[in-house]
Amino acid sequence: MAKDFREFVVEASRHEQFGRWFKEVQVGMKVVISFQASDTHACEPAEILDDIYGYTQWEVSLRQTNKGIDAPKVGAWTFLKNNVWAKKFDKPEFQRCMAGEFIPVKEAQQVFEDVIDYAMKNDQMKSEDEIRIVEPDEEFKTKAAASGGGCGGGGCGGGKKPAKKPAKKTQ
Repeated sequence: MAKDFREFVVEASRHEQFGRWFKEVQVGMKVVISFQASDTHACEPAEILDDIYGYTQWEVSLRQTNKGIDAPKVGAWTFLKNNVWAKKFDKPEFQRCMAGEFIPVKEAQQVFEDVIDYAMKNDQMKSEDEIRIVEPDEEFKTKAAASGGGCGGGGCGGGKKPAKKPAKKTQ
């Protein structure tokens, strides 16, 4: 069993009008989980509590760092969608994440554990020690980019193209 997801919940901001926001949790190289609870989120109680263990339900969203999480065959949702908790998740209009409202603590913990399982089975991390707390707008490195491959460093057609050889003159 993984650590309690609430151990990874870190406050990012608090605003009188926009509520409180927590930083996101990156699990492995692809999946980022957002656990939110405040007076502006779909949680219970719908208020800002100083003790996050006082929430009985959370607003939870899952997104992928490199593609839409529900992209066929490459999205993590292909693996995660068959879990019991997944029935409560939907894709908000114009977003690339799957979001669930009023997710009980026990189910939010299961989401966290299933995402860890996905990352480990897909060789994206070896242990929970690799889980990171990230800012919502933080740039992510994919495994290929971190190892020097992928679309960084001139891959994927983004690098310099070889110079064209001068055409042979014909007379």
